[in-house]
Amino acid sequence: MKKLWEKVKRAALWKPDMRLVAVLAVAVLLLLLVPLLRITVYTIPWYDDYGYASGVKNFLALDYTLANAWKGALYCVKTQWYAWQGTFSSCFFMAVAPLAWKESCYFLGPMFLICIFAAAAFVLSWTCLRRALGADAPSSVILSAAAAAVLVEFIHSDRAGFYWYNSGIHYVGMHAMLMLTTAVWIRLLTGKGKVTTVVLSLLAVLGASIGGGANYVTALQGLILIVSFIVLGTLLRRLRTLLLLPSLAVYAFAFYKNVSAPGNNVRQAYFTGLGPAASIGQSFLAAFCNMWKFTGIRTVLLLILLVPVIWRMVKKVSCKFSCPGLVLLWSFCFYATGFTPSFYAMGHEGLGRTLNAVKITWQIMLLLNVVYWLGWLQNQTRREGRTAAAARALRKRFGGGEGIPLVHYLVIAALSLLVFHFDPYQAGDYSSFCAYYFVHTGEANEFHKEYLKRVEMIKNGGSVVEVPPYHFIPSPIFIGELSTDPNNEANRFMADWYGKEAIMCEDKETQ
Repeated sequence: MKKLWEKVKRAALWKPDMRLVAVLAVAVLLLLLVPLLRITVYTIPWYDDYGYASGVKNFLALDYTLANAWKGALYCVKTQWYAWQGTFSSCFFMAVAPLAWKESCYFLGPMFLICIFAAAAFVLSWTCLRRALGADAPSSVILSAAAAAVLVEFIHSDRAGFYWYNSGIHYVGMHAMLMLTTAVWIRLLTGKGKVTTVVLSLLAVLGASIGGGANYVTALQGLILIVSFIVLGTLLRRLRTLLLLPSLAVYAFAFYKNVSAPGNNVRQAYFTGLGPAASIGQSFLAAFCNMWKFTGIRTVLLLILLVPVIWRMVKKVSCKFSCPGLVLLWSFCFYATGFTPSFYAMGHEGLGRTLNAVKITWQIMLLLNVVYWLGWLQNQTRREGRTAAAARALRKRFGGGEGIPLVHYLVIAALSLLVFHFDPYQAGDYSSFCAYYFVHTGEANEFHKEYLKRVEMIKNGGSVVEVPPYHFIPSPIFIGELSTDPNNEANRFMADWYGKEAIMCEDKETQ
């Protein structure tokens, strides 16, 4: 028995090579993406998908060429800029939805959103760790994969963020592009080489034009980010900060064209917002109230899992991690700005699709501060005469050797399984499990079959078509149902798409 215990103890204290852990982290991330991508084949267009993609569809009907698709997209952007909203880059991507090219290709839109979002989270994390901090490659891979997993798995609304293309590209898609642009800005500040600098400068300008014309959460936070980078670079006397000035100029111009669009006045007539001061005050209150809601025990457990990885990583970097309190204050204020546009325009903290972008910002700021504060603590332990016993224990426990004991991973994994087991909203709190559940039960497939029958009924029907309501309603991919009123906007958009006079849904109570 004693020999068995010794073997178990040795196995538990075994420190796997960090390169192996990095490979496993990436494998887990890819595994989590599989069910998300799998369920996209059952997604269907809804409401604004038809409205925004109709311009490209109509132009392609004249001549199926890229030139005509471009003209259709610009027509949509111009129309929306004058009639509804100034978010021109969002409108452009909404217009070129796969639906516009072929109805059966709609799933490519949600698939693109999931892939670019996960990739952007990984790239931004990798760039911050490797380029800004100079962290080692295995630790950077582990933390980047973990960051991507957190952002994808715990998204506020997978329905509005991933599976409804029009909504998803407007917030999650634009935020992903801002994350990629931020990575480019960091590379510009830390990079070398003339060719690399030229390429990065062009990408930075392109990203700035997209970010400035995105939804107002993304557009505002992107502007704050680039200004913060320039201020920080100036304080640190980095000559390469000048390379960000073209991006700032383009971003400022795009942002101005966005917020000054005539369509914003048209849209504002439908909502009652708060004044600037009240919006800012309510934003800080909402930011504080949503902190735990956007975090939860699941994220806390993952952070505990990552602590020894981060501790080991920051031990080897030369960054001083100065003024952690100032970084924390800036992070909270930056996160709070995500609520300001909604309070200003609509008088509340935002819809589910808007909160997707806000939560993404919070999660990134949370991870950033965990790394920064652990780095600061690590530096404190290096100062002569100030190494407390607890700090020494931490360094001995997590800083020694080239790996982290297997028991640490096993304990956190066990706790995570317990949290998952007792979670009453498993299908709602874990995006991968939610997707797996509805694919595995067959509900997603049956729902898609009902949609195909509905489309066939509409195409083969007369000028006025009445369709039966959906019986299968898989929560992540069911965005909404048609109304019994043919004048409802969702009904009209679909009727215009199929060239019908009217489309309505049967009343469920009469069935």
